[in-house]
Amino acid sequence: MAGAIILAALLSPAVSPPPSPPPFPPGPPAPPPPPPPLSPGLTGDPHLHFAHGGEADFRGEDGAVYNMLSHTNISVNGAWEMASFLLPLHWGGMKVRGSFVTDAYVVIKAASSGRTIRIEYSPNQPPTPLVHGLPGATAAKRLLAGEPGIAFEDVSASLEARKGGQGGGAEVLQVSTAGWKLEASARLIWRSTVPGKKQIDLSLAPLRDPLGPQPPTGKMVAPHGLIGQSYDGDGIAVDGKQDKYKDLWKAQGGGHEIVTQAQAEGAIEGEGDDYKMADFFGTDFKYSRFAVAEAPVRDVSKLTGMHRLARPTTGAPGSASTWKVSSGTIGDDEREGQNEPAPSR
Repeated sequence: MAGAIILAALLSPAVSPPPSPPPFPPGPPAPPPPPPPLSPGLTGDPHLHFAHGGEADFRGEDGAVYNMLSHTNISVNGAWEMASFLLPLHWGGMKVRGSFVTDAYVVIKAASSGRTIRIEYSPNQPPTPLVHGLPGATAAKRLLAGEPGIAFEDVSASLEARKGGQGGGAEVLQVSTAGWKLEASARLIWRSTVPGKKQIDLSLAPLRDPLGPQPPTGKMVAPHGLIGQSYDGDGIAVDGKQDKYKDLWKAQGGGHEIVTQAQAEGAIEGEGDDYKMADFFGTDFKYSRFAVAEAPVRDVSKLTGMHRLARPTTGAPGSASTWKVSSGTIGDDEREGQNEPAPSR
């Protein structure tokens, strides 16, 4: 009898204990790489990409508007908003209290008539983008993806839908003048704590030598703004302060969230408040170049950030070998730092 019991036990299927639940819920699959922007520029916190390859982070102030590019007859401003997002699962779901550019405002003075054209892009507050000041228009013109844009003298603007990237795609505002091309890409903030929240990545590129003689004076007007000032023609990259997540986590007590802090110290002239605008379409600030007759390049020797040779230069400052570069911004949610190993607790 005992042998039969033993034999039955051996022939019975083994019962395995239920599997333990995973420590964290599975994350979404990795998104495809974002569509390539027109140029390096502003992304994330925002993360600033300067003309010669330098980089810095700029947290800014919630609700403030800062100038990104100021040059003859063009001004590009961005509105900052504090926003939180989650780091990948290997960070344990840590929250980053960062900031993003959520709105873009462009002011252009048309080359021939001097008419002022204003373009606003606020993807979280449709309808947008809107073009103000077109001749004969009684109301703002809305740009729609897949439809013809606007063109007036040297100013053109259109909206393009692009697939892929964070959140499945982006709507890209494209603005061109005789001297500059701008792309403002509106996309979802990846892992945002506010579902559906969008931010803007900015990309700037000169279409002619920005240090060349400017009409109508024939004198040099060096660009300025948080990004524009890096078009100084020297081929020197200057890196400013950047937020390193591991360092922030340690300095802020090793908890479950971190707060970004960098204000591009060392990479920009003056301080962040010097670039703050009084209104969305403002053109006047400490370093404004919108309506000046002449302005020199910044004195890069006074910047305290790390200086490095970005690329060999074969011509004088302002030659084609130094100005055919691009700049911009990206969001914090695309920073490389979030993919580094998480700190040990």
